[in-house]
Amino acid sequence: MITDDQIFATLADVFGFHSFKSHQEEIVRTILSGRDVFAVMPTGGGKSLCYQLPALLLDGVCVVVSPLISLMKDQVDAARANGINAATLNSSITPSERNNITAALCSGGIKLLYISPERFNSEFFLDILKSIKISFFAIDEAHCISEWGHDFRRDYLELSKIVTGFPDIHIAAFTATATSRVANDITVRLKLRNPHLTRASFDRPNLFYRVVVKQNIEDQLYNFVLRHKDEAGIIYRISRKKVEQTAMILQSHGIDARAYHAGMSDSDRHAAQEAFSRDKCSVIVATIAFGMGIDKSNVRYVVHGDLPKNIEGYYQETGRAGRDGTPAECVLFYDQQDIMILSKFADNIEDPAARDTARTQFFQMRNFAERDACRRTAILRYFGETYPKTNCGGCDFCLGDIEREDATINAQKVLSAIYRTGERFGAVHICDIVTGANTEKIRDFNHNTLPTYGVGKDQPKQYWRSLINALLAKQILTIDDPKLPTLKLTDDARKILRGQLEFQLQTQKKQPSRAVNRYSDGITREFDERLFQLLRGIRTKIAIAENIPPFVVFSDKPLIEMSTFFPQNETEFVKISGVGHTKFERYGEQFIGEIKRYCQENQIQSKQNYSPVKTEPARTGSSGISATHLLTKQFLEQGMSIEEIAKERQITSGTIVAHLEKLAENGYKLPLERFIKPNRLEQVKKWFETSGVTAESDWRLKPAVEISEGKLDYDEARLARMVLKYGNNS
Repeated sequence: MITDDQIFATLADVFGFHSFKSHQEEIVRTILSGRDVFAVMPTGGGKSLCYQLPALLLDGVCVVVSPLISLMKDQVDAARANGINAATLNSSITPSERNNITAALCSGGIKLLYISPERFNSEFFLDILKSIKISFFAIDEAHCISEWGHDFRRDYLELSKIVTGFPDIHIAAFTATATSRVANDITVRLKLRNPHLTRASFDRPNLFYRVVVKQNIEDQLYNFVLRHKDEAGIIYRISRKKVEQTAMILQSHGIDARAYHAGMSDSDRHAAQEAFSRDKCSVIVATIAFGMGIDKSNVRYVVHGDLPKNIEGYYQETGRAGRDGTPAECVLFYDQQDIMILSKFADNIEDPAARDTARTQFFQMRNFAERDACRRTAILRYFGETYPKTNCGGCDFCLGDIEREDATINAQKVLSAIYRTGERFGAVHICDIVTGANTEKIRDFNHNTLPTYGVGKDQPKQYWRSLINALLAKQILTIDDPKLPTLKLTDDARKILRGQLEFQLQTQKKQPSRAVNRYSDGITREFDERLFQLLRGIRTKIAIAENIPPFVVFSDKPLIEMSTFFPQNETEFVKISGVGHTKFERYGEQFIGEIKRYCQENQIQSKQNYSPVKTEPARTGSSGISATHLLTKQFLEQGMSIEEIAKERQITSGTIVAHLEKLAENGYKLPLERFIKPNRLEQVKKWFETSGVTAESDWRLKPAVEISEGKLDYDEARLARMVLKYGNNS
């Protein structure tokens, strides 16, 4: 039986973490119990740890199905950097490497084997799998199996063979984004058996969301990148032509930007992705073909230069920013032309069901871009989640960058020009009329004699175009045919003309607020930027020497913590998030040496008050009791509930329950009677006894939970066992 000490020791020693992120612990424990798992966790939520940690504790090899070779390579590099015996079998390796890996696999020398779904479908490879001991299968990017998922791949459908070919081996499936419809489809297609379902929050507190109306998009993109010089970022454009155009313009300004789209050769795409992954170029300009294969954790921004087709794709693409939990910015540029293009795309789909789906997704995406409310709330609502706050503090709307002005009179000027010209002209001509332009078209139609001619000379033409776009966005104006974009009045437009309805124009501040410096744990931090850049330089040198991406050495988050707390010895250094013993042994001396030198030159001392979400390792001393357990006890003595303690410490309730059990085992006095009512305790006791084990010391959680048929979860079972074994020892 795998103990809590083993779980937390592996978490600290291998991965360098001292507490689990939300939902990780329950997934790890479920996998260790031998039950199927389906988990929807946002990018950056720590999915890989959920299967890598149990893989280290269970006998046999964990077979991980992953969609792309480049993604598998990065995952293997990252696992090996943590001291895990990991390998991948794919078409990029040589026959000699394949033979060596197969031999190591058969001899038990590999704990994590990454394969593609195509490899799994090979009969020869299936024979190898059936000859070795497999601990469990992990399916990454599981949405690829769903026809409703936006990355559908037919090879993933063959993974349903796992249940029939390996009936005694359980499956853990993971995806970063899935609506309820997609999640149900995945569960059915993989034939998961009574899976433990986890749906983590889709909120990414470290991401800042901003929506901007296009003016001159190439200038806007260049100015944004210039403000984020030397930071890694992705710019998505809707077409290959726009990708190449944007990349070329950025390059002409001396920015090392690379293009990436499906029309390029495999070698050119691979070269661009490798350059970006290894920090040799700072910007990738791409179509949505780029992204699923990137495991780069230190992307500081994602920009959409055009309106995406649907919110799910937008969410996954923005999720490639800030995967290390540090602040990142997501900016969406759009205009009415984008809206017309997407509308036309949806209308031209032949299949009625697919057309209706595309139209629905288009309206959802359009409403997101044009909404007059919190961006985060809109994203979470799409995934069926309610955001509990009235102000997220992490989007342009909530920071007050969106202003309103009464534009009723100016709207009347535009609407009057449209009415007096017979609703036969487009936005450009209407803007020319109200600004008093002297064009041939205006003279030909005698529109220079209209009462509305020149009534808007006090504002630039750009203002009037923005006003028309706003009227279209509010559906006060419509365009019937995208091929002939003439402006049409609606009933609301006529009400505005008659003075029966007011119109407010949303505008963006000329100097927008800076993105909030907030991390995934919701806490803001200040760090020494100069030291951070020096440590980045060391990281780059190590990465070049070892031929691995820099983020595999350390992501930005550990470097930021080092630049905050200035650790100068092993004891201090291993407290840094993401520093396990293997990484300390490999890299610790170089980083500590640089930190010591910097601190001596600048008369800085290391700080002992590490981040409030940090705790001491779970195992300290012979009893296993550590500072983290005693801190839980301290909160308990203040009268806090388990849920309140978990929220205060930003760890899971399951972790708090494990702390209490460890304290009780070591004779600490706890008010255990608070945890479970007497009637409920008797019922749980019956479930334990029904499992066939009479001695309290031998009671196991899994049989009692299974016998309850869903009426008992692992946390409550553990609490009840604790009370029954130790009683009220307060």
